[in-house]
Amino acid sequence: MPHHITNRKRSYRTSLPKDSFFWEGLNASAYIAGAAAFVIGSVFFLPAFEKYMAAGAGLFILGSLFYLAVAANDCIEIISYYRRHPSHGKKTMLEFIMSAGYIIGSVLFLIGSALFLPSVGWERGGAWCFIVGSVLFTIGATVNVTQITQAGTLVVLQLLNAVAISFVIGSILFLAASIPYLWPSYQTPLAHALHTYLGAQFIFASLLFLAGGVVNFYRAYRAHQDHQQNPDVKNQCLTE
Repeated sequence: MPHHITNRKRSYRTSLPKDSFFWEGLNASAYIAGAAAFVIGSVFFLPAFEKYMAAGAGLFILGSLFYLAVAANDCIEIISYYRRHPSHGKKTMLEFIMSAGYIIGSVLFLIGSALFLPSVGWERGGAWCFIVGSVLFTIGATVNVTQITQAGTLVVLQLLNAVAISFVIGSILFLAASIPYLWPSYQTPLAHALHTYLGAQFIFASLLFLAGGVVNFYRAYRAHQDHQQNPDVKNQCLTE
């Protein structure tokens, strides 16, 4: 799932750049761990691995917990930043709205994943949670794209755009793949083919999130290096 990205310097409760990158890198690493859990979990949504559905849903729950932790950390950072830099403009409002949307979306995915557990067996409810959560993620990621207009270096800007685009596409794919789970389930060759396609779509969407997370980690590292090597862009470069 996507999470908050912004074209401003992140504000952590530390005055040391290396400590700031530590928290930034930790946040990015947690996101990657969540994305990896979703990639593996998506495999178990394929009909060929139907007997491992509980493991797939369990990995989705684990991944959702990672995503929720990242979204919560992003929200805390936003509050910290605007306490230090009072602002009440449109950008400020959008950051808070997107952050709230990511948290709600992560909670919905956590609940939806639990509903997909065979012991619960309410796929329709889980699908609705995934659909609403994916809509929130898609809106948030799309708004993020429109907010990325500048960065300290061209490379950092390109990396940010790559992350944002992968988040948007992944969210849309997850949304589209969740809708058929609202339909009645039949044991037919067509239904088998459909669920194979849906599982593959979950996998591809999760891979996009994973790729976005890895690129985002590198982008954060690259921005940190730019800060150290070129003090002139220290206040312009973005940190995740």
